[in-house]
Amino acid sequence: MSARIPAKAGFTLLELIVAITILVVAMGIAFQSFSSTLRGWKRGTEVIESIHHGDFAMNQLSAGLNSIIYFENDRKNYAFRLEKETQSNLPADRISFVTPSPAFLHPNDPLASGPHRLQLFIQDDGRGNPALHSISMPALADEEAFIDEYNPEPYLITRSVQGLEVLIWDEENEEWLEEWEPENSIPERVLVSIYVVSNDEDEEPVVYRRVLTIPASESLSQSLSSPTTVGSTTQNNSNESSGNPTVTTGAPQ
Repeated sequence: MSARIPAKAGFTLLELIVAITILVVAMGIAFQSFSSTLRGWKRGTEVIESIHHGDFAMNQLSAGLNSIIYFENDRKNYAFRLEKETQSNLPADRISFVTPSPAFLHPNDPLASGPHRLQLFIQDDGRGNPALHSISMPALADEEAFIDEYNPEPYLITRSVQGLEVLIWDEENEEWLEEWEPENSIPERVLVSIYVVSNDEDEEPVVYRRVLTIPASESLSQSLSSPTTVGSTTQNNSNESSGNPTVTTGAPQ
C-alpha cells in the first residue's frame, strides 16, 4: 500500500501582495495621523510662545506710556515723537518719550532707576529679520545729538515682535491719525498694534492691539512747566515781605 503525503498549508503570491498592500496603507494612515498631530503640537507651541511675547511687549509698552513724564519747556525735552516706517511689509514705527519706567531697558541699564528718554523701533536683528529694539538716554539730553555723539547700541527686546504701529486719537474729528504733528506735546490717547511673527512663513502675523490713555496728558490743560530755582530772595527784591526763594518756570539751563 502506498502512503498518502498530506498537503502543506501556505500563502499564495496573491495573498502576500494583498497583505503587503493593506500593511502599507495602514502605515501610511498612521504616519499621516502622527504627522498631523506633530504639526498641531508644534503650531500650538508657537501660538503659546507668540502669546507670551505679545503679552510681554504690550504690557511693557503700556507701563512705559502710562508713566510718561511731561513738562512744557522751550527745549522740547519731554515731547512725544512718532516716525512712520515700514519693514518686511509690516509697520515699523519709531516712538520716543520720557518715562521713569524700567520697561524695555537692559537689566544693567544705569538709567533704569530714574526718568529717561526711551526710543522703541523695529530694525534688523543681525540675522536678516526685523525685531523690536530700544535705546535709552538721559531725559534732558538732545535726542539726535546724543545718538550722533555716543552711537548707543540698540537693546534687542524680542525677535518675535517684527511690527509696531502707533495711531493717535483725534478728539475733534473722532478718528485715528497716523501722523503726530505737535513738536512739544504728548497725545492723550494712542492705539498700539504689535505684530508677532512665527517661524512658519505661511502663517499670518498675530496682531495685538490696545487703546491706551496717557495719564500725563491731563497736565496739558494745566500748562505745567519744569521749575528752575533762580536763587533766594534779598531784601531788595519783590519777595522781600515773604522771605521765600524766587522760582521761575522754563527750561533748565
